[in-house]
Amino acid sequence: MRTKMVPVGIERVRTQDATIWVVQGEDTPLQIGAVCFFEGAPLHDEDGALRTDALRERVAAHLHLVPRLRQRLVPVPLDLGPVWADDEDFDLDRHLRTATLAAPGGEAELRALVRELLEQPLDDAKPLWEFWLIDGLADGRVVLVPKVSHVMADGMALLEFALSLLDAGPPGEQTPSSAAASAPPAWSPERLPDTVPLVVRTAVERTRSQLGTLAQLAATAADPRRWVGAAGAAVRLASEGRGRAPSMPITAAVGPRRDFVWCRLPWDDLTRVRKAAGGTLNDVVLAVTAGALARYLVERGPAEPDDAAVPRVLVPVSTHGQNAAGEVENRFSMMVADLPLHLDRPLDRLRHVRDEMDRHKASAQRSIGPVLFSVGDLFPAWLLHRVGPAILRNQPFVNLAVTNLPGTREPGYLLGARMLEVYPFVCGIGNIAVIIGVVSYDDALGVGITVDADVVPDVDALADAIEEACAELVGAVPDDGG
Repeated sequence: MRTKMVPVGIERVRTQDATIWVVQGEDTPLQIGAVCFFEGAPLHDEDGALRTDALRERVAAHLHLVPRLRQRLVPVPLDLGPVWADDEDFDLDRHLRTATLAAPGGEAELRALVRELLEQPLDDAKPLWEFWLIDGLADGRVVLVPKVSHVMADGMALLEFALSLLDAGPPGEQTPSSAAASAPPAWSPERLPDTVPLVVRTAVERTRSQLGTLAQLAATAADPRRWVGAAGAAVRLASEGRGRAPSMPITAAVGPRRDFVWCRLPWDDLTRVRKAAGGTLNDVVLAVTAGALARYLVERGPAEPDDAAVPRVLVPVSTHGQNAAGEVENRFSMMVADLPLHLDRPLDRLRHVRDEMDRHKASAQRSIGPVLFSVGDLFPAWLLHRVGPAILRNQPFVNLAVTNLPGTREPGYLLGARMLEVYPFVCGIGNIAVIIGVVSYDDALGVGITVDADVVPDVDALADAIEEACAELVGAVPDDGG
């Protein structure tokens, strides 16, 4: 439930979002987004210029559906904030940006620009998002890069908003969204209250939230079924895999430099694997990750990977439901699973992952994340800001993260241009220097690999290993699914 303050245009930042805001490092902002490839011709006018005015109109028609896009973070004195407040100087042109690749406009030039975008923090004096429209690709395609602070939204919320901008069907057969079918309502920003009323209201809301957190913790402690389940999940998390994630070259303190690479995996083939072996598509993705990581570590050398080492992967779990439709915010929990690098056969890896994920889903592990975020609200922000980044840089539980977003089989169109491919990115934080994002679209799974460029200087090798591990897994299942 979203906690509203009075006036309507002012809203206290949810505990989960506030915790993300204060624990991210100053030079390692936690940003999410995607690299989306579109047909080029429909996005250019007769003179060959990008149709930026038409894109502006399309986005403007949807802003009223997502009020957060016109709000900025405002710190509140006495360490009570921040709060979301309407940006009284909101200007859509400050968020819709364009760029043209340097010649020859190939993948190298695009990756260089994407690296720059990932390394550049968003301006917290305005709403924390940007859409970049990139021209100049040699093959004529146009790239759209939505970039959002993770404080504002999780991957599922961003995906839902991005898809809402698209039309279903090619030109002449399109079904525009309801937002595009009518003129957007007039918007007038709510003025930020004076300091004293703002402090009082925020203090009241925070106290109310803290009392709610304490009541929840008390209820959990009073219900043996709830605290035994949560405690058991925490004990298993600390004990399984020998208590700590193994030391690995891909796990190190994240700095300010980024790199990003992408690859495509066949959706139909991986669905066939899922049906033959059981489990979910996410299990298949994790099995591919395990096979890829085993290959990558061997190829990286010079030391062979320790057979006894069991890497751990952080798996965000979306908790978006019916009530979250149309909202851009964070609604996710987390699970931690072992990756069976020690198993040589791809189907054995998949069965291991499937069984482990089933076990975790049956446990209360997913409840640990929300509890930790809730407890964070009990501590002053200055303390979390001071110790949070250091704790994350030394967290011992996971080596990497893999997030898999359910997409759509139906192709989408932006201003008549078909979206051809989409690859998500999630910037690393703490000592999680490798985050693999996956989204299903059209006939493929788009895989985006975001890394710290100093920790993983050879990210292309990791992408190659993912494609090879996928082919190995697909080849292990006959075409008839037997």
